[in-house]
Amino acid sequence: MLRRSFLPLAAWMALGAPLARAQQDFPRSGKPVRIIVGFAPGGPTDIQARALANEMGKLLPVPVIVENKPGASGGIGAMEVVRAEPDGHTLMYISDGVVTQNPHTLKSVPYDPFRDFTPIAQLTAGGVVLVMHPSVPAASLKEFIAYGKTNPGKLAYASFGVGTVSHIYGEVLRLNTGIDIVHVPYKGSAEALKDLLAGRVQIMFDSPSTAAQYAREGRLRILGSAGEKRRSLMPDTPTLLELGLPGFEIRGWNGLFGPANMNDAVLQKLHATVATASRTRNFRDMLALMAFDPVDDTPAEFAKVVRRDYDRWGMYIRRANIQLE
Repeated sequence: MLRRSFLPLAAWMALGAPLARAQQDFPRSGKPVRIIVGFAPGGPTDIQARALANEMGKLLPVPVIVENKPGASGGIGAMEVVRAEPDGHTLMYISDGVVTQNPHTLKSVPYDPFRDFTPIAQLTAGGVVLVMHPSVPAASLKEFIAYGKTNPGKLAYASFGVGTVSHIYGEVLRLNTGIDIVHVPYKGSAEALKDLLAGRVQIMFDSPSTAAQYAREGRLRILGSAGEKRRSLMPDTPTLLELGLPGFEIRGWNGLFGPANMNDAVLQKLHATVATASRTRNFRDMLALMAFDPVDDTPAEFAKVVRRDYDRWGMYIRRANIQLE
């Protein structure tokens, strides 16, 4: 009796053990880890991904490579990961908009931000600052709002393009202050900044590293930063919330995801590797140059951030009625 009941168990264990080992075997010998970036080379997300890959490669016995798959506002790269085996060898390094904004601004996306990915780690926190051309007769956010209300239609804000964070926040500014301000979209931040510096538009939500440079030269004035608390790299710049302007609590971020249904052992090993890599001097020096703050969190904490920001951006995008094809 005992022998008969033991044999099926032994047989099951003999068959199940190799499968369990295969699921937990990360990294697999000879198989590189691919980090997919859904944007062209050279941008902030790509630079961060390459710095992370370099540090991870020092910790893992297999190569860690970055592959750029630009297009569809990050969607092409995202689908590369959706279709991948959840073995930890195909990952996605993205900016937050791919999973928190695109599902709201685009008529349809081919992925579900919660069903199709496994959050591994939020690695950086960025966020934009509100900058103003010095030709505007205002020395503070309060004075800017007062000027805008008494001069309807005379102010314009630049954005990196329709549906970008600079556009969404510009609409939040318009809605929450009641200022009659014109939106002028550009094909990227470089073109928008050029016209802002020339005074052809008056304000813009821009990256802090660029804004700080021109503020030091007196060519722009920083009115405040997005986020719930001050940035560690800009401690003297108050948040817009501190200045009494609601709706600007979200900071942009970059993070690492895997495909859905990743084995927990693989996820935990990946997270430990990524956490160690992100704490290196090389990685953190790179973030400082880009004016991003480092973030240390767990997969569960990162999942909560994704859900929170998805809901917040959705509310703002619906209020502003921003919809792309």
